Amino acid sequence: MKIGDKIILLIVVVSIVLGIGIRLTHNGNSSKYVVIMVDGKLYQKIPLFKDLKKSTMMIKSNEGYLFLEIVQDKVRVIDSTCPDKLCIKQGWISHIGESIVCLPNRISISITGGNFSVDSVSY
Repeated sequence: MKIGDKIILLIVVVSIVLGIGIRLTHNGNSSKYVVIMVDGKLYQKIPLFKDLKKSTMMIKSNEGYLFLEIVQDKVRVIDSTCPDKLCIKQGWISHIGESIVCLPNRISISITGGNFSVDSVSY
């Protein structure tokens, strides 16, 4: 291995280590929120963090209700008055951009906040 090869290898290794370090610190500082919408209007915005204790809440709309469970930095629907229960089957959501929608009850729960990466963009 020549000296030029060693320099290039060193630059690549340092770049990878710095990239991983920046990525880890950048994602750790982003704040996440659970945004609950009822009939297209903001119902509540709840901050999520890792030390959050388990809590449940009932969300009512004109068409029905659902029970939401929040544990640490994830959310799920545990009960609903809708006939097909697809919102319950969705399970836990924990990443920015994920959402649970209960169409019969006209309730949507989504996680928003801080920084997120876009996989693809449509124009």
